[in-house]
Amino acid sequence: MYLILRCPGCKTFGYVDRYQKWKLCPVCGHAYEVVKVPAYLEVADYHEAEKIVAEMEKYLHRMKKKDFTAEETEELRHHYATWLRKKV
Repeated sequence: MYLILRCPGCKTFGYVDRYQKWKLCPVCGHAYEVVKVPAYLEVADYHEAEKIVAEMEKYLHRMKKKDFTAEETEELRHHYATWLRKKV
């Protein structure tokens, strides 16, 4: 399982293994503790994580927003869970 997070330094989306303790941002070099950063989504594998991160970035850019609202995050989780159930 992988967690989709956002760097507290540069606000770039990324992902980590759920048991990873620290993340070094490849964009700005900021090192942060994973447990101190809110997770947007938990996904099954890193291929999914890469695709979802790209789509999240595109969505924010297209909508000219800086971040997801709490409602949008919940909707994202709901859509992912629905997609996952249909996949199985």
